[in-house]
Amino acid sequence: MSLRPVSSVQLTFIRISFLHMTFAISFVLVGGGIVALPLDWQLRGGLAAGLVALLWSSFTLADTMALLSRGSVRCGRRRRPERRRA
Repeated sequence: MSLRPVSSVQLTFIRISFLHMTFAISFVLVGGGIVALPLDWQLRGGLAAGLVALLWSSFTLADTMALLSRGSVRCGRRRRPERRRA
């Protein structure tokens, strides 16, 4: 066993790849569960469309949050609402 410390960059990469893997595995398992349901194909198609919509909205939310956090980092501070003068 090595005694050298693990850098934070490597830990961040491991966490991100773990999140990607768990997200992909859960997506595959839910998709497989939809296919395995004892329903007709129209209901399965509707559930699959809902799964795709959920996936799309989660990517949109993640992209929006990344843009918002990048904007606050670029400015150096968070924007505060301006006070109106009387």
